[in-house]
Amino acid sequence: MMRSDLLFVYGTLMSTFTHPNAMQFHAGAHCVGAAQMPGLLYRISWYPGATDRPSESNQFAESWVYGELWRLNDMQLLDVVDRYEECSPDDPSPHEYQRVLRSIHLIGTSEWQIAWVYLYQLDPRGLESIKDGRFRA
Repeated sequence: MMRSDLLFVYGTLMSTFTHPNAMQFHAGAHCVGAAQMPGLLYRISWYPGATDRPSESNQFAESWVYGELWRLNDMQLLDVVDRYEECSPDDPSPHEYQRVLRSIHLIGTSEWQIAWVYLYQLDPRGLESIKDGRFRA
């Protein structure tokens, strides 16, 4: 199984957020830099959700989700973030998010990294699309 000590965040865990869960995350990782992944971004509520690009549509061929790539100091931090994202084994199903590995592009470089990301799992129809791919609270 593939593993990574990198996590791509695109919402309330980015460095601009200072709530307790974000601060706990920031204390256990360091920001590698601005990054992007192919995908679509939606406003779920006060937080966003990203999905993969639909494979059957050219309409979204150039859609990106923008965020930050972080390197985890301790892989157990993923368990903490799983609980924050309510997708740990202890959280009731269906989970709103699933942690998966995706290719992430470091902005300003030609570098791609494999990183964990939390993708939205519920039906996004009816949700507000964040067309520029950048979450703002």
